[in-house]
Amino acid sequence: MARLGANADGEVLVPGRVPDCYLGLRLDPSSTAEAPEVLVMAPAALLHPCVPQPDGTLLYELVTGHSDRAPRELVFVPDLTCELRAWPRGTWERLGVDPQAAAGAVVAGWRRGDLLDLRLGGLTTEEALALERPAMTLVRAQLGDRLQRQLARASWRWRHPSSGRRARDRFL
Repeated sequence: MARLGANADGEVLVPGRVPDCYLGLRLDPSSTAEAPEVLVMAPAALLHPCVPQPDGTLLYELVTGHSDRAPRELVFVPDLTCELRAWPRGTWERLGVDPQAAAGAVVAGWRRGDLLDLRLGGLTTEEALALERPAMTLVRAQLGDRLQRQLARASWRWRHPSSGRRARDRFL
């Protein structure tokens, strides 16, 4: 059996998992004049009671458990879809999982104020489409690189001593 430990934030650590990566979800604008944004969450948001299970748990395992996942990596649901196709178990339908329902529940939980987030904006129409279509890997990779830099800057500002955070506060 795998031996569990905990990090400084008290999160349970499972060997082979990367819990400090991020999940990026498309956040549609409230009006047509606004551009879509990306809602960046900790993968643990998928384990929140507002997310249907086992959908959220499987997504959490895919986000944090991929062998090539790196700490602080930003992962999108279409990336998981592409990775899942390479897995021997198959597609979302064969697993009986609805990733969009889980993502929608996370967004709904965020809108209620139940979940921490970071919103990153300025998406083009093509980038917004790439967050829904697995085949648009190049555009999604470019978007991921751009948002990863914004995420790193936000994390750096949050960790800076002048940010006013307390020692036990979590970034996301």
